[in-house]
Amino acid sequence: MEFSKLIVEQEEGFIIVFINNPPANALSTAVLLELEQLLDKCVNDDNVRAIVITGSGKKVFSAGADINEFEDIRSGKIPTTIGQNLFNKIENYPKPIIAAIQGSAFGGGNELIMSCHLRILSSNASLSFPEVKLGITTGWGGTQRLPRLIGKTRALEMLLTGDPISPENALNYGLVNKVVEAEKVLEEAKTLAAKLAKGAPIAIREFLRGVTQGLNTSFEQGLSIEREGSAIVFASEDAKEGVAAFFEKRSPNFTGK
Repeated sequence: MEFSKLIVEQEEGFIIVFINNPPANALSTAVLLELEQLLDKCVNDDNVRAIVITGSGKKVFSAGADINEFEDIRSGKIPTTIGQNLFNKIENYPKPIIAAIQGSAFGGGNELIMSCHLRILSSNASLSFPEVKLGITTGWGGTQRLPRLIGKTRALEMLLTGDPISPENALNYGLVNKVVEAEKVLEEAKTLAAKLAKGAPIAIREFLRGVTQGLNTSFEQGLSIEREGSAIVFASEDAKEGVAAFFEKRSPNFTGK
């Protein structure tokens, strides 16, 4: 599949997706649609067990929505549901998606990384939601995902002031999993993706589903989702392989069956 706004590199068991929309990797409608096409292509591809999303260049992961499209967004020609639907798809994707944040992220760029399952941030980067300084609000899930990740009080401070937070605070708040030197961000993400790609696909899928769906429902309903997932996993060939490998003192070979 050919893309004009993405660069895709295949690694063993996973892919790296570079948002390539200079100068600031704005999330234009074209970028969003290409990301959705890629996800649809990879969902049943056994050669893709994990996905790393990053930005081209070193300074900016993504500056968020394309300011050149603001008038079309305001008038309704470009619906906000395009971004919302894509980020919902990322959050509920059955394979782990890692954000390798090699540079600063703003607004919609942060809404993108928050929809990813895991996040690795450069020690030189900052994260912010500057929408309020433009007299607008987030439209792709910022008001919903941010407080779920870092709590209501801190989320409101970020959203109402538009001020950036440091990598240290992003880590302390629980917004990212790890902070590393800028030149190590992608390698760290690739190492993690390679590790996940060797895991049991069905078990990973059910972990993702249980946590993501469970957090958006009641505790009892969440337990029901977990029971359902556990039954599916225990009936899989991967579960038999995992137990056999344990007793035979060898590395398991998970096939996703």
